[in-house]
Amino acid sequence: MTTVGTFIRQTDASLALSRLQAAGIEGFLFDEISLAAVGAGTTAIPIRLEVADEDAERAGRVLRGEEGAGPLPNDFIPPAETEVAEGNLPKITFKEIASAFIEGGIITLATLGLPALAVMANGGGRPPTISGLLLLFCVGGFGGVLVHVYREGQKKAQEEKRDL
Repeated sequence: MTTVGTFIRQTDASLALSRLQAAGIEGFLFDEISLAAVGAGTTAIPIRLEVADEDAERAGRVLRGEEGAGPLPNDFIPPAETEVAEGNLPKITFKEIASAFIEGGIITLATLGLPALAVMANGGGRPPTISGLLLLFCVGGFGGVLVHVYREGQKKAQEEKRDL
């Protein structure tokens, strides 16, 4: 593996990796998690962009802008027959989303919050804060929404498969 770039900001590293991938070059970012742990904006741990040794020269050209995708020409006209995919997501109402959020929050509080309260009642640990319980409820609620959307998508896929 050859390092073709080092970056201080995660966004710059991700953009460079995307440019390489668009040109058909596989790359990997190293130390991005270490940078996140230390804190954004620090120069102590730069993110390294590495590619296979045989792709290093071409990757350098792509990153310097000498090769690869450039801006579209001024006279570019998109094809008229461009199709827009519609209906990929299942139709879900706000009421269903709200219900899934509340259900997910309650289930999470019941499965994680009640055992924590039981441990606290037996003299172990400190009492949970309202903000901690609210955070636990919200995390469970978002999880409930994701599960609901996934299940509805699976139902729609099964219906489409039956229609074929």
